[in-house]
Order: sequence, then C-alpha cells, then structure tokens
Amino acid sequence: MINEEIKKLSDILLQSLYDYHFANNGGSYTLPKAMVNADASSKHAIEYLIEQGYAIDSGQGSENLVLAITAQGMDYINNK
Repeated sequence: MINEEIKKLSDILLQSLYDYHFANNGGSYTLPKAMVNADASSKHAIEYLIEQGYAIDSGQGSENLVLAITAQGMDYINNK
C-alpha cells in the first residue's frame, strides 16, 4: 500500500507531467537518475506513476529518466 505522502507527491508530479506535455508539444521531461535516487520519496512517487501506467520512462539504458504522461495518466488528471 502506498503511503499518503507518496500519493500526494505522485499526484503533484503527474500534474507537472500533464502541464509539461501540453506546454512542450507532447515532449518528455528529462532528469538525471542520480537526482531522483537522492530523494527516496520522489523515487517512490515516480515508480508508483510508472507501475500504475500513468507515466512511462523511455530513458532505459541511459543516466536519465525520460518521463512522459500516458493517456491513462491524462484521464486520471482530467477525472480528479
């Protein structure tokens, strides 16, 4: 079960991905994995979004997370 702090953070991150998507013509948000790994709460929140299918990471094999919101993530935001 996800704790309330991680749930709130994941909602904030998902809203940010949603806003970024529309502000950048569907672009993905890139950030260094080292930065994410330095903050356990952020790491868990991002993992939760990916596990739920709300976001995808297309940066496998690189030193960066390349996050994008999915259609399911957009539906979640629009129905909140």
